[in-house]
Amino acid sequence: MANRLLVGIDIGTQGTKALVIDEHGNAVAAGHCSYDFFVPQVGWAEQDPEQWWNAVINSLKQIWNQGINPEQIKGIGVSGQMHSLVLLDEDKQELGNSILWNDVRTQEECIEIEQIIGKEKSKSITRNAILPGFTAPKIQWIKKNEPKRYNKICHVMLPKDYIVYKLSGIFSTDVSDASGTSLFDVEKRKWSKEIIEALDIPIEWLPEVHESNTVVGGVVKQAANITGLIEGTPVTAGAGDNAAAALGNGIYEEGSGVISVGTSGTVFAPLKKLPPLKEDQALHTLHLFCHCLPNTWHAMGVTLSAGMSLNWFKSTFSEDTYDELLEDIHKIEAGSEGLIFLPYLNGERTPHNDPHARGVFFGMNYNHTRDHFTRAVIEGVSYSLKDCYELIKQCNVTIDTLYVTGGASKNLNWRQILADILGQKVHAFKEREGPAFGAALLAGLGVGIWDSPEDFPNFFDKGEETKENINNVKLYTEGYQIYKELYTKLKDTFIKSTS
Repeated sequence: MANRLLVGIDIGTQGTKALVIDEHGNAVAAGHCSYDFFVPQVGWAEQDPEQWWNAVINSLKQIWNQGINPEQIKGIGVSGQMHSLVLLDEDKQELGNSILWNDVRTQEECIEIEQIIGKEKSKSITRNAILPGFTAPKIQWIKKNEPKRYNKICHVMLPKDYIVYKLSGIFSTDVSDASGTSLFDVEKRKWSKEIIEALDIPIEWLPEVHESNTVVGGVVKQAANITGLIEGTPVTAGAGDNAAAALGNGIYEEGSGVISVGTSGTVFAPLKKLPPLKEDQALHTLHLFCHCLPNTWHAMGVTLSAGMSLNWFKSTFSEDTYDELLEDIHKIEAGSEGLIFLPYLNGERTPHNDPHARGVFFGMNYNHTRDHFTRAVIEGVSYSLKDCYELIKQCNVTIDTLYVTGGASKNLNWRQILADILGQKVHAFKEREGPAFGAALLAGLGVGIWDSPEDFPNFFDKGEETKENINNVKLYTEGYQIYKELYTKLKDTFIKSTS
């Protein structure tokens, strides 16, 4: 195996993946370690950062057991869940659990930040609303509720930055991940001194920001001893998981888009320039972030509980595997005979920004079987992704070619439902591991195996195509209207039930 090899590591919410690719884009080895997150209270979500590091160590050990020679590894890239807050003290020790991206405890802090900075001002700088999942509200929450912990903070970072630090000893972040902190000037691609000073956050807490393919350091001796990597192996700044997944699926030119279904779900479209600022409240929860390539941005909508909705349903009501659970849902008519699922198990981000929203099954009758409920879960998540897709279209962004990655891409029934609900054919790669693959590509760009994406070998074709069923498109258009009406009618009730 004479090829130069690259490692991509992805720090997910439910597990860590390490992937080795060669310079031709072939996956040659992979390791994975699963874990879960803690829910100390309703609406909260936390993880121990050391759990991620141990998962990285275990995943790399699996790779070495597959015969990979660490000396062939020419670069390492890391991607990870965005927004989640990681804190270290002056001794570089972890300060408790990370508050995760899907934690919605910070609604009050979001309002307070908008009052301090000004709603229009903060939107003009960050190009995003201040949302409960973002990083800055978490810092403010700790300041208010855990002052002892707050007073020990010396370093603030994001999950993949923590792993980059553990590997290289360097504190860094990248433009894509920093975009989701509410502390970042997205257009200028740098920390916003104005916002940071207004919130009285010491600037020295924040790591230096880099473009995603920048080599920030090399593997230090201690990390080499623990992981089996070779000391000095270059480590790049990496990227947030959605940007890395997009790159890993070839989504970096305008006109292409990708739906990613992991724990959360996203609809992602690259931009060569940011759209003009709008007052339109309908776009309030649409994200505008830096992409992981220079001079590129992206629009993105987020469904908080996408794959997590199916995970919850499976773990609560079935002992089947995912494939077994989804095997017969194609036998159920589109629309699940009037059964509709709202996937707001832990609130929702796009388009509602509502931490009070909760999951709902609506329209149950005696004829509904488990397959009806399973299909309704998939349809409900897909309706939520359509919400995101429609917001992106309101920004005058056209998606001519739409890809699917993550859990949905692996199941033909789910891909068909997505195509029918969106009214557009979708493409899926059979063997593509989005975020980890994208992180490995960033490492290859960083160490000079490729100068730009134009130099990539023929990684990207259109994959397996799933065309929309015209009859189902009509049924789902009607079902989507009912789906949207349900949230509108239940919005006030959600607040009453969670207060």
